[in-house]
Amino acid sequence: MTQSPLSRTWSFVMVGATTVVAILSTLHLLTADEPAPWVRVLEYVVSLLMVADVVVRWKAAPRQRAYGPAWLFVDLVAAMPFYLFFGLRLPELLRLGKLLRVVESMKEWWSHYVDKWSTFRLLYFGYWITLAVHVLSCGWFALRALTPGTHGVENTYIRALYWCVTTLTSVGYGDIIPLTNLETLYAVFVMATGVGVYGYVIGNIAHIIANLHPSRVRYVETMEGINAFMEYRGLPAALQRRIRDFYSYRWEKRLGFDESAILDDLSPSLQSDVSLFLKRDVIEKVPFFHGATDELIREIALAMRPQVYMPGDLIFRAGEKGAEMFFIGRGQVEVLAKDGVTVQATLSDGQFFGEGSLVLGQPRSASVRAIGFCDLYALDKNVFEGIMSRYPDFAEHIGAMMRERFGQPRS
Repeated sequence: MTQSPLSRTWSFVMVGATTVVAILSTLHLLTADEPAPWVRVLEYVVSLLMVADVVVRWKAAPRQRAYGPAWLFVDLVAAMPFYLFFGLRLPELLRLGKLLRVVESMKEWWSHYVDKWSTFRLLYFGYWITLAVHVLSCGWFALRALTPGTHGVENTYIRALYWCVTTLTSVGYGDIIPLTNLETLYAVFVMATGVGVYGYVIGNIAHIIANLHPSRVRYVETMEGINAFMEYRGLPAALQRRIRDFYSYRWEKRLGFDESAILDDLSPSLQSDVSLFLKRDVIEKVPFFHGATDELIREIALAMRPQVYMPGDLIFRAGEKGAEMFFIGRGQVEVLAKDGVTVQATLSDGQFFGEGSLVLGQPRSASVRAIGFCDLYALDKNVFEGIMSRYPDFAEHIGAMMRERFGQPRS
């Protein structure tokens, strides 16, 4: 179930509050000194947010899913500042259970709200690695505090962080070494963790970076195949250049995506909504569609198919039997007289042509040529007539309007 904007904002706030709780809960293990006043204020604020989160989730439970006792326990424990209220340090670690909520929230963002998955994966991975390094550093600091003669500059959080990073990354300069059996066992654990995670980290980061621009990867792979095909078939250099220009344009303007294929993968309802959003403006500019119902416009939008034409391409010739009407999504075309030279008109974004052939079945009265790269939508005559058969009154209205426009007698 997707969240409302307010719920998403609250989820983001709680991820931040949980992160603060995780950091403070582990830092409380490091020193017996009283925390600074601003730290106390911060902890009270995040604890109040945790209490508010319990209330919010409890109220939302009937609308979503039952608020199970396990989650209730996790949320209540996370809302309890054990150290500030009772002076207890170890129980503070129980509050780390709230990080399970962070995992849940991030999965929700990943599934429904993130459009650049690779970038999000990189940030997600960096978040957890950073938090893990902090927790392991606090563990080393706490162990070193138990060793006599290692206080002062020898045992600070920065030194612990330095040791943890060098150990996890297998650098290990050896200037900070374990002095007790317990420290040695902890070091072995961190080393084993580093070995296990290192390959996973490097492999994932390499994969994520390589896929930050998946459309570019698809484009390069496609062009390698196209170039191999053209070389094998010995296509003329000029034709090869035009083919490369076509794919280059499609990648630059559409990132290599096939609009029809993407729409075909959606549910019928989503196909209808997306098609209507993309095409409604150009449909409503056509005079004979004025006054059409939303249902009719929706069907017309679904029936329109995208086509790309390159500079100089003839879209159709004068005298041909027409079976399509065209809507200009992006680009410019020129309407040529029957001599194929004289330019009668120039049409651009949002305009249309070929309606006489669509409605009346007339041969093309002029030629139309693309001036530059053009993104058009084509409406097939057979499909159009099938739609109009379900709207006979409006079909008669369109027919009468077009016959009057082209000077044909009423039937």
